[in-house]
Amino acid sequence: MSTPTATDDLRRALLPVEEARALIFAACAPLPAERVALTDVALGDAVRCLASTVRSVRAMPAFDNSAMDGYAVGVDSIAPDTTVNPASDVVTSQTRHVVGRSLAGHASVDAVAPGTVVPITTGARIPAGTAAVVMREDTDEVPLADGVLVLRRLPRANENIRRRGEDVDVDAVVGSAGDLLTPARLNLLWSAGLVHADVVRAPLVAILASGDELKQVGDVLGADDVVNSNAWAIAAACRRLGCRVRLLGIAKDTLDDHVRLLQAAGDDADVVVSIGGVSMGSHDFVRPALAQIGAELTAWKLAMRPGKPLAFGRLRSGARFFGLPGNPVSSLVTFELFVRPALRLLAGEVRAAVDVPRRRGILGDQVAFKKKPGLALFARARTSVRTDGIVVVTTIDRQGSGQISGLADATALCCFAAASEATAPGDEVEFIVL
Repeated sequence: MSTPTATDDLRRALLPVEEARALIFAACAPLPAERVALTDVALGDAVRCLASTVRSVRAMPAFDNSAMDGYAVGVDSIAPDTTVNPASDVVTSQTRHVVGRSLAGHASVDAVAPGTVVPITTGARIPAGTAAVVMREDTDEVPLADGVLVLRRLPRANENIRRRGEDVDVDAVVGSAGDLLTPARLNLLWSAGLVHADVVRAPLVAILASGDELKQVGDVLGADDVVNSNAWAIAAACRRLGCRVRLLGIAKDTLDDHVRLLQAAGDDADVVVSIGGVSMGSHDFVRPALAQIGAELTAWKLAMRPGKPLAFGRLRSGARFFGLPGNPVSSLVTFELFVRPALRLLAGEVRAAVDVPRRRGILGDQVAFKKKPGLALFARARTSVRTDGIVVVTTIDRQGSGQISGLADATALCCFAAASEATAPGDEVEFIVL
């Protein structure tokens, strides 16, 4: 009796979706780091991830400053009970002499002496002797004769003063590995005095399509031709993640041509994606080509629809390989569930952030949604929200794996478990937002 091989195991079993995701994600550690200017990240076409911990080199704020436009006052102008609730602050009517001024961007040379106030703008340095800042709204807007101002409310001590380092102190952590460089994070890093940072390199994805029937976008089409739309759609999805993309072209229905294009991916590709030709038909050459170039295939054929003939493995170069089905819906659905989160992991995002979140709603179909048990089904659907906040998920009538119009119109994938057979209108369902 012959010994079972890994290929035999792949041939026999349909891998559950969550097991396949776990296997794929475990093979997608972040790529190496590169040092970049943060301004280049801001003007780039992708959200990058920090590769290491980043610490501030400057306190935020860098000096005590005013949180309001108003007047800096001394200890003789604050409420005697500094624990008083803001809603019941001491109301009074006192006069103070107006001296000097403190403007944002200009260091104040004026101190607050007893019986005086100093006009101050938001962000301006706090003058010496300041106990609080009174908002202009709590004073008479126009100073009286001889530069006298009326205080209509006594502030609490330290009111409207932003102290040096109260947001971020020097050497404080302002970013960790896996943090996305969102506009807010970039703002924080610049404010903390940083100009450069180590980020995870953007993945390079090489894409090839398989099949004699395919013609490139823009070619003259015959009656039996199919547009190579899948490769361009996957390329668009990768670019929107900030990946670099290399289009390898269309592999003809020969083993040699598939081997040639797989090798054309190069040693620098981080991910190689093939589209079509991954099943067991007489003209499916992807798996034989992978075997010939010494690639290792670790997953093939999943317990799901659409997208059952998905393959995953590694090339000798170390590149992760995804063999996507040729049907357009299957190709894009498997990209959403497996390739997109894998690319985000390679780009440095943390696992918790890339898990495809499933939300809950109720089925809005007019009749029960029926399916055969054994395969998880990801049905194209639209969502709406009722006045009570409940999300209604309504499946689209075009569910064939070749009906790309249904996916183009969908806003979600309604998730039906492998064991389920019929789901009645109003039943709770899970869905993934597209």
